[in-house]
Amino acid sequence: MMKPAFSMSAKTWPIILALVRSLILGLGNHMGIPTYHILHLLGLIFVFIGFGGLLSSEGAKKAMKWHGIGLVISLVSGFGMLAKMSKALPAGSPSLYTQHWVIVKIALWLVLGFLPVLAKRRVIAAPVVVLIAALIGVGLACLGYLKPAF
Repeated sequence: MMKPAFSMSAKTWPIILALVRSLILGLGNHMGIPTYHILHLLGLIFVFIGFGGLLSSEGAKKAMKWHGIGLVISLVSGFGMLAKMSKALPAGSPSLYTQHWVIVKIALWLVLGFLPVLAKRRVIAAPVVVLIAALIGVGLACLGYLKPAF
């Protein structure tokens, strides 16, 4: 019987579980806007990895998993960032959740989520879907950084 190349002792598991628990639960109160921003960008990177997979004939199904995971990460981190930004507003200020740029970002997020369906059903060619997604990504970035009041 071969000995595994890497094995963990019974003493190692509690340390790993405590570390994971502290990362998941402990960061909740201490996550600042930069942390949410990085997670938001990471989610969007995953979304666009999924769109890149649309151009591949072999890995499109696997890539769509990255697309979905990225959508969830970007949604959760985006609302977390909005919550942190809302706490910094003076009392009596209008809510960030009702500002037009936020509503437009949510609508574009839904479009990003639906675009792969159009490619899969061959309503729009995959390269055109990727181009549309890139243009929507630029629009989302402009809305997020400029936060226009329209």
